[in-house]
Amino acid sequence: MSSEFFFAMNVVLVSRLVFLLRDGPLSVGAHAIRIGVLALGLLAFNPGLWWVILFGALLAVSLASHLLETRCRRTEGIRLVELASEFLIVSVFFSPWFGISYNGPLLAWVARAGNFTLVVPLIERLSRHGSEAVLMGALLVLNESNLFLRLSLAGLRVGPVAGTGTAANMTPADRREYNTGRVIGLLERSAIYAAVMTDQVAAIGLVLAVKGLARFKEMDHRPFAEYVLVGTLLSALCAVTVALLVKSLASLNMQH
Repeated sequence: MSSEFFFAMNVVLVSRLVFLLRDGPLSVGAHAIRIGVLALGLLAFNPGLWWVILFGALLAVSLASHLLETRCRRTEGIRLVELASEFLIVSVFFSPWFGISYNGPLLAWVARAGNFTLVVPLIERLSRHGSEAVLMGALLVLNESNLFLRLSLAGLRVGPVAGTGTAANMTPADRREYNTGRVIGLLERSAIYAAVMTDQVAAIGLVLAVKGLARFKEMDHRPFAEYVLVGTLLSALCAVTVALLVKSLASLNMQH
């Protein structure tokens, strides 16, 4: 996979960070931010008819997903299907058949624009060392894994929102607990991903031990203990799997 593919995919994943702490459909403002990030990021590539078609395809998928979200109680599955569709679109357009390359003149202009002088060297460094794949993995662990986990826990009927898919019926205290657990999960997966990427796998045990210690007094409540255990194991499995896949991808790219 080319550097251009990873860059474009990272643009898509960065735009999807608007989903991070939102359970329901996006607001008009959040949706506009997402579309703006996509358009701005794709400007890094040479313009042409392909650019219009690519942006149009991504926009169509995003709008279709948004419309579906307004009609369904659950949003996680829709957003994961949307991600798969976006991955397929980017894979096709950034295949060797199209030969899409970076917009050299624009990036050179950006490099001369004061505070943005690090943009081009950063892109070049990412391209040389395969770090664009590492960034893609980090974004997958941070946001997309969260969608997978919530959908899995709901399917297993584990957790505070298993029956409804939303936190709308929670008390304020339950809502705070839910949000706190979600943030802990984000930090947990990020730490495990970093540990695997740096070959410090022993640190995974420390991360899980710290989480277990923090939740120790609440483990007497069996439904909560099961929720934490299943969620923690799934979360760790997601982070480790993504890290191993990214390491394999980066290794293959370095060989080519």
